[in-house]
Amino acid sequence: MPSKTKHLAENALMLGIALVLLFLSTYTVLGGFVSFLIPLPFILLAVNRTVPNMVWISLAFTFLGWIITGPFAAAFAFFTATWGSIMGIIYSKKRAALPAIAAGAGVFFLGAVSLLGSVAFGINVDFNAILQEVSKLRPEMLPKEQYDQLIQLIKIVIPTMIVIGGFLWSAIIHGLASLIGRRLRRPIPALKPIREWSFPRSLLYYYFIAMISLLLFAESMQGTFWEIALMNLKVMLDAVFTLQGLSFCLFAAYLYGWKRLTPVLVVCLFIFPPLSTILSLVGIFDLGIRLREKLETRVKRG
Repeated sequence: MPSKTKHLAENALMLGIALVLLFLSTYTVLGGFVSFLIPLPFILLAVNRTVPNMVWISLAFTFLGWIITGPFAAAFAFFTATWGSIMGIIYSKKRAALPAIAAGAGVFFLGAVSLLGSVAFGINVDFNAILQEVSKLRPEMLPKEQYDQLIQLIKIVIPTMIVIGGFLWSAIIHGLASLIGRRLRRPIPALKPIREWSFPRSLLYYYFIAMISLLLFAESMQGTFWEIALMNLKVMLDAVFTLQGLSFCLFAAYLYGWKRLTPVLVVCLFIFPPLSTILSLVGIFDLGIRLREKLETRVKRG
């Protein structure tokens, strides 16, 4: 089969799969789960297609999605096609997983913000009224003041929640694309093992600046842009340091040969919130005083 004809057949096949997934995500109870899978065909196409090809394929998918499922689903179709196409193109250009996942998270953030904006200004949905209704669902065991503070915190850190959600979703898509790509002989670049992850030490400076600013100027910044910005920065860096702490723990388990305890360790650290806080502190110390280097030197010396 000529190369051009083969490409056209692959395009048609992947578009058909994506349209079936879009239909299932729109009209069936599997919608929430199936929507995770829509970017996958576009990733698998984009790893060996040009940017103009993926633009036309994405536009064709959006148009067909409009015909089959309507305008709202067509917007979601464009969003998922763009998401998968960008990740696939970066896989092919950078030959690395993390830049593609970061780009996918960026597309997710832009899509989520656009959706919230269209819902707020296009359909006139009042999110404050929704949060007030949520505040009425307070569990009896939780004091009202503490619950109200939690609702207020969630309202402030929505941008960070969207960013973290984008990274998690993109990471899941990456894992699925790697599994499928291996079977289709379209290898997707692999992420490094978590035990080898390490973030820049410069993040510590941003963290301490945010903490000191919140402690010293909390009252004067209340309700301002700076409070929102600093709170989002702090929550995001807390998540980064938690990953750094997890990386250190897995590195230590690998160094000492505790392979059987590793899954138990991971589950325990994320199920119990106090342990997650300790994990964040471990991550800060790991970056600050290079714990893993000291541990590795000590183990090698015996």
